[in-house]
Amino acid sequence: MPKKVTAQVTAQVTAQEVADAAGVSRAAVSRTLSNSGYVSAQARNKVLQAASALGYRVNHLARGLNKLRSDLVGLVVADIDNPFRSQQLKDLSEALLENQYRPLLIPTTQGRDSSQVIDMLMRYSVSGVIITSDTPPAEIYRNCIRHQVPVVLINKADQHPKVDRVLCDNAKGIALLADFFRQAQCRQVAVIATKEGSYSIQCRERLFVQQMADLGIRTSVIRAPKHDYQGGAMAALELLSMPSLPDGAFCTNDYLALGLIDQLKDKLSPSRFRKIRITGFDDIPQASWLNYQLTTIRQSTRDLAAAAVDLLKRRIDDPDLEGQTEIIDVQLVAR
Repeated sequence: MPKKVTAQVTAQVTAQEVADAAGVSRAAVSRTLSNSGYVSAQARNKVLQAASALGYRVNHLARGLNKLRSDLVGLVVADIDNPFRSQQLKDLSEALLENQYRPLLIPTTQGRDSSQVIDMLMRYSVSGVIITSDTPPAEIYRNCIRHQVPVVLINKADQHPKVDRVLCDNAKGIALLADFFRQAQCRQVAVIATKEGSYSIQCRERLFVQQMADLGIRTSVIRAPKHDYQGGAMAALELLSMPSLPDGAFCTNDYLALGLIDQLKDKLSPSRFRKIRITGFDDIPQASWLNYQLTTIRQSTRDLAAAAVDLLKRRIDDPDLEGQTEIIDVQLVAR
């Protein structure tokens, strides 16, 4: 009689434990999970049920090696086409390599099944996971915790007692931008945000509107479908349809600002365009290009990466640490 299978989570479940739980041989487990050799349908079902209940995954990179974790760190990333995200991914990869880890890139989107992401992370026995945006659902990091995989979140609102976070200092950045518009003597500023913004986008919108109200400066919020170049171009058309053009525009990230600037330059005369003070947030490389010369807030992707990897290493060394949050400093870049 096969043993009764009960759900449990261990740091490393062996194939022999799966065999014992399923009441089959170790060889039957190997043939089932590697799809090689004959296994009866009944035995195959028992193995798959036992493997699922025990949280067992085949370690494709370190099969046969006597180690609990590989040197891989999963990078769960959305919106890779965003210049800020691309730079962030580059710096994270370099920081991991400098610390003798190898990055495993897992691109994800709004519609992707989170179970696929979780399965990929677990089957390669990653040493840790860094999640870089709000798009991946919380189910991903919660399952990592269940499997005792350290997790660091970057610019995400989620909090967990065993998860570390790295956050940009949005409050300081918005205070610097508010003072910029005050000194420019702006009287009405459009806020370019998005309908389904990330944690950072929503936080910046809320803080900016509040700061402007405190300064007695009127704001109007325009929410584009997405926080990308096309979203900024669409927001520009809505801005142009306002009864009176604002004398300032704050874009909640630089990518939106690029689209806004190009569309406004196309629709307005040079003299009218120059009367609108436009700012962004992030300081992506394109912000300094001659066509944009965008005033923005710089959050260093290198500092974000260094803090994330440092927190991950600490969590790997001591899994019982209480969750920590690192705030990364920002600077105003006036152009």
